[in-house]
Amino acid sequence: MPTHDARFGEPHMVAEHDTWISLDPVIGCPADCAYCYLGPLRLKARRPMQRVDTASAGGLLRAYLYGRRSELIDPDTDTTPICLGNYTDMLMTRDNRRALLGILAEITSILSPRLLVLITKSALDKETVNAIDGFGWPVLWFFSQSFAFLKQGRLELGRVADFDTTIGNAELVTTTTNQRAAHFWRPFVRELIPPLAERHRIVERLKGSGMQCSVVLGMARGPGTPAEDRRLHEAMPSAFESDPVGSEVIDREAWREISTVARRAGYPMYRHSSCAIALAQSRPEQLGTWGGVAASERCLPCQCPSVQRRRCGSRKEQAADQVHMRSFADEVAKFLELESGEITYDVAKGLIHIHASVAEFDYNTILHAASGRYLISARSIATQKAWQGSFATVYSKQKD
Repeated sequence: MPTHDARFGEPHMVAEHDTWISLDPVIGCPADCAYCYLGPLRLKARRPMQRVDTASAGGLLRAYLYGRRSELIDPDTDTTPICLGNYTDMLMTRDNRRALLGILAEITSILSPRLLVLITKSALDKETVNAIDGFGWPVLWFFSQSFAFLKQGRLELGRVADFDTTIGNAELVTTTTNQRAAHFWRPFVRELIPPLAERHRIVERLKGSGMQCSVVLGMARGPGTPAEDRRLHEAMPSAFESDPVGSEVIDREAWREISTVARRAGYPMYRHSSCAIALAQSRPEQLGTWGGVAASERCLPCQCPSVQRRRCGSRKEQAADQVHMRSFADEVAKFLELESGEITYDVAKGLIHIHASVAEFDYNTILHAASGRYLISARSIATQKAWQGSFATVYSKQKD
């Protein structure tokens, strides 16, 4: 069994991502997907390990929400989603499913309801889905389906869902009261994209299954890129090609084609998970994907329902309030223990700039506190996990 690579450190038990807060009491995934960021962490093709008991996991999450983070965000009114299992698949083994239900029982008993996010490429079972529904919290499933199985190769090993299973998962979720489904299409690279003639049928099946939308993501670049996996070099060489954006490799021509197919079918297709969450909750997107330099890549090219664009448009059209903006900038300075002059703001652009290096989790906390009202940039953002979110990548490149 591979051991954990100490270069990356032990994964955080609680981590602030750009779209959600992750809780990771279980690490290690029995599947062996060549493109997975768990490779460099030595956490793929590995028996899952539960690091703390369920009560401790809930306590750690609550302590995080009510700790230093509460200086910026009131934990009792906070709506930042909680994602369980970024370093494993919580549905892939019997023990993981038991742990998932135990952790949900704990956190739903000590916290106010908020959206739960679950990501899997496993087959769901009705008993587990019904048990999750019984907790009464809203749940958004992201069903990861890369279509690598169509290559009939070794890019995905283990109990990984084929497309029929993914569709069946979504259909099962539609029978519940509190759960919805979305499709993670990742990595969207040249070698894994189905033939052009098949794409219309695929989109129609996704839509017909009850999926809310698809989120199309490329192959992330950075320390989480599993460059040592020979399968990538043999079957997915585009993962190592240069890309104008720099943070991911994605087949842009195929993206334009599939988004056109989705538009004709009336099926939402996004480039950021935050947009899927906003759609599922019928509210404006909360990070500001629709504004600033992120919009050209993550918003404008996407197939988004007009009613949802109006929701985000109403947020975009709200003029920044100088008094509130100055007050928020002062709160950020205090949170980061910076002098007030190290935080500047531009009311016309709705932009707050931090003239300092900021830890990734602190940046994401500020992003969540801003709730899309302001764009947040920094001199640099110090990485704290194997991959950075797109906002940290884009807005750490802004100049002082």
